[in-house]
Amino acid sequence: MLGLKLPTDPRWANVAQMNLVEILTDHAYCEQKAASTAISLIINFPEFPELVLAISELAQEEMSHIKMVHDLII
Repeated sequence: MLGLKLPTDPRWANVAQMNLVEILTDHAYCEQKAASTAISLIINFPEFPELVLAISELAQEEMSHIKMVHDLII
């Protein structure tokens, strides 16, 4: 499904399952950081309209990821 080259070590899956909220919280932070970086690029380079369009779409996508992860945490 994910196209991984090696199988996931079941020990990692067990540890992840026991710390799911922490892992999801960290993932939400990563999504927020990506959205914030995209917004910073838009603010710093408004003179490049193609970049602004592409990056604004990316920022919206990352924000939707934050919501999805947040919903899973709740």
